[in-house]
Amino acid sequence: MLRRFWSRQPRESLAEARRVDHDTTDRERPVPEYFQPAAAPVLLLPEAAFWTILWRAPGTKEIDEWGSAPRTEADIASLCQRLLASAECRLVLGGLREGHYTGRLPRDVEAGLLRLGDDATFLEWSFRAILGRAIDPSGSAYYTDQLAGGLPRTQFLKALLTSDEFAARYERLCPQAGFVPRDVQLCELANPAKWSNPDWMALLSSLVVQPADQLSMHRKGYEFTQLLFGLTQLDCLGGRAQILSNSAGHAAVLYWLSNRVGRVIGTDMYEGLWQSHGAREGDESVLVDARQFAPFPYREDRLVFLKMDGTRLAFRDDTFDVVYSLSSIEHFGGADGAGRAMREMGRVLKPGGILAVATEYLLDGPPHHEAFTPAQVHALLDQPGLSLVEPVDEQVWRRYAYRAIDLRVNPLQTPHMVITDNGSVFTSVMAFLRKQR
Repeated sequence: MLRRFWSRQPRESLAEARRVDHDTTDRERPVPEYFQPAAAPVLLLPEAAFWTILWRAPGTKEIDEWGSAPRTEADIASLCQRLLASAECRLVLGGLREGHYTGRLPRDVEAGLLRLGDDATFLEWSFRAILGRAIDPSGSAYYTDQLAGGLPRTQFLKALLTSDEFAARYERLCPQAGFVPRDVQLCELANPAKWSNPDWMALLSSLVVQPADQLSMHRKGYEFTQLLFGLTQLDCLGGRAQILSNSAGHAAVLYWLSNRVGRVIGTDMYEGLWQSHGAREGDESVLVDARQFAPFPYREDRLVFLKMDGTRLAFRDDTFDVVYSLSSIEHFGGADGAGRAMREMGRVLKPGGILAVATEYLLDGPPHHEAFTPAQVHALLDQPGLSLVEPVDEQVWRRYAYRAIDLRVNPLQTPHMVITDNGSVFTSVMAFLRKQR
């Protein structure tokens, strides 16, 4: 792979790239005795390990720790593995792979690498430090010729560190390298921890219309993304899956799902203030032309919008693989209306299917006409034939310092995760339930 990569580079450009801004006497300086090529196998030294892996010289403490260590193959292999497993190495690798700033000046790195002996010795050390093996004779001859022709040592190392062979070795040595623990709960109160989960954030970004930065976090974006995250984790997005959205409006998530499953049906009454206020979430013109609300191209034959009462769904029993409703059942007539909607969604769900629901959860203060108390939420989720895929984490907002957004002052303020209205403080609760087989 390396040979193919560099063979595409014009010889003139390689020579030009070799011109770095450093003391040109570096290569004329006498090479210290401990850098002289040794009889095979060549032993890597601490200085060479730091330069080839971390792209810098060892510090004073590192020299004290490693400089006097016996220079055996096992010692140097241990040092290289330690450097490869470091967070500093991950930052350098990330910069090289993604084309970002590595925190290293190429001319300084090149100057340091040029002090590591002649090209043959440098190649041997590099292969042993990075790939954990000796360089083969044909590779040595090839890359020696490339370096002599003007290829900078930094560019050679970059190719080595981004090669498939190194990636495989790195995965074996550091299988969890760079993996930050992430929140993967499905049933919970709206949780800011999800903004630190890169897989979750990728789903949020894929919706296009929802801001992805933490300062813009919003319960609406949370609900949409948590729905997709949960359906992904529960393996519900197969090519033939049939999905029903109860009180769907014309949200972006509908178009997203239509590109990944067999059929999506969105139902709503499409009337009242939802057509004229805020984001016009229930504009009935979607029944005539759904394309006008699409945030990206979608499979038009897979998405259907119907006018329908969410408490009286006009579908047969056991029809859908997934049924969901996001922050809508609280508008169906209090706890009684929400209960009827839950039972209807459960009825049309296939055995083994998933019901996902988000609604308002009262954290503090007096009762609110559009928020349910914890006891009411428990009752809504306790439906015959349905069981939670996991317990609901209701302690989320005991772990955070937060300020509730006052809907009477500035309803557009963000982060918009906990809100207050006339003293009632509430957030979203998200739950996934499975229908018994």
